[in-house]
Amino acid sequence: MTTKVVNVLKQGGISLFIILGLLACEGPIDNVGVNIVDNDVFEDGKYTSEVVTYNKNIEKRLANKLDQYLLGVYKNDDFGQIDASVIAQLTFNTDIDFGVNPSIDTVILNIPYYATRDGNDEDGFPNFVLDSIIGNQEVVFNLKISELQTYLNTLDPLNPSEELDYFTDDNYTVNMTPLYYNEEFKPNEIDTVLYVNRPEIISDPENDIYSVDTIKRVDAMPTIKVPLDEDFFTNNFLNNPAVFESTSAFIEFFNGLYIEASPGANPEASLMTLDFSAATMTIYYTNTEFEKRTKQTATFLFGSVTNNKYTRDYSGSIAEPIINNPDEVFGDDQLFVQGAAGSIALLDLFTEDNLAELRSNNWLINDANLIFYIDQTADLSIVPDRLLLYNYDDGNHLTDFLFEGFSSFGGGIEYDDDEDNPTPILYKINITDYVSKILAFEDAIEPSKLALKVFNNSDFPLDLADFEVDDYSWNPKGIILHGNNTTDIEKRVKLEITYTEINN
Repeated sequence: MTTKVVNVLKQGGISLFIILGLLACEGPIDNVGVNIVDNDVFEDGKYTSEVVTYNKNIEKRLANKLDQYLLGVYKNDDFGQIDASVIAQLTFNTDIDFGVNPSIDTVILNIPYYATRDGNDEDGFPNFVLDSIIGNQEVVFNLKISELQTYLNTLDPLNPSEELDYFTDDNYTVNMTPLYYNEEFKPNEIDTVLYVNRPEIISDPENDIYSVDTIKRVDAMPTIKVPLDEDFFTNNFLNNPAVFESTSAFIEFFNGLYIEASPGANPEASLMTLDFSAATMTIYYTNTEFEKRTKQTATFLFGSVTNNKYTRDYSGSIAEPIINNPDEVFGDDQLFVQGAAGSIALLDLFTEDNLAELRSNNWLINDANLIFYIDQTADLSIVPDRLLLYNYDDGNHLTDFLFEGFSSFGGGIEYDDDEDNPTPILYKINITDYVSKILAFEDAIEPSKLALKVFNNSDFPLDLADFEVDDYSWNPKGIILHGNNTTDIEKRVKLEITYTEINN
């Protein structure tokens, strides 16, 4: 039983027939009331046990249908290196007709950052702070964009009634001649203006002469603006007008873009979370219209399939020997919990011996919490704001999470009392309902293996019937926790249970 039952029994407005049923006694009602007042019936207690915990490497995640995507290169001593690239199908939602005698001026790939406005600079121009980036934004990495030569199906060829899943370790074929290559790319928070060079000098209606357009929206946020190879699009797009008669013909002709990040001389660069739902590729061109040379644009959107590809390398990291050789019997001394295609921690709450003993106590469970202490030697710059505990055996959320919500379930990071420079110290997760069902004297459920992961926005259930934990993750943050075999005994993973026992 849970604390909800206990609270009812211990409050002033006690239902006597419930108490009688719980006590299963035949004494007079007067005696029952006296026993409660004297606190002779109930006795509170606390039980603490260590939990076997060990690491599990996650080699891949679902890579498509994501809300956000990663791009960049990041390496640290704790978890090693991750390179994240994006594979994207392009499409269009308006007719594309390049018209008479077209010539391409420039082709721009535009990918929005997540950014926050931070006032203005001394000249009155807006300042922005780039959000959702980990690592050193001043370290450059290689960015290459190529024509994708793998067709991206939306439906599973083996089961056309189902959507096709892509994974973060999938491989793709690309055109060996890149559309763009930069060995010194790094995030740029002031990249809000686009300059479009117009090779032809055109007179506008006011007879002004111009050859460069400055394009900026009033509410412009910083974006990645990449110029792509104009000759490629001249030869392939302008010379093949029939492929624009339908989106299916276009996708068959042009499979999409492979946006690849790879390390430069220093792999300790940065990893960006980007909003690819608003990304575009725009062709700025000039054609002849009404016997005049006229500026035009053709905009392509990111289509039905956008995938992430992660390349992970644990070599030389603190995680490497433990991730590759977890102790599934006695547990690990450190737990490496990282999002994306990183690693999780697995937990066995009870052994057969202590489970039988605990059930025989017939306790009323008031509270049950798992406490995970942060290893203070870890890199705290990428510490996750929240961890999620779930049922690993069936891939479902725990009922505590579904029915009690964040505030009761917990999992958020907790800090020490230093107001000036608070240090993250632990995560605490409430699993009272789950433990109560396991330790029930009658009709008990069998314990499952649990898993601890970095919380991802996709972990929010859509409704109370949404039990499944999705296999998506674009949150690359990570933390090292003390395991159950750490030499710091006070910080071993603990299950703390407070209970009320009925005195017979």
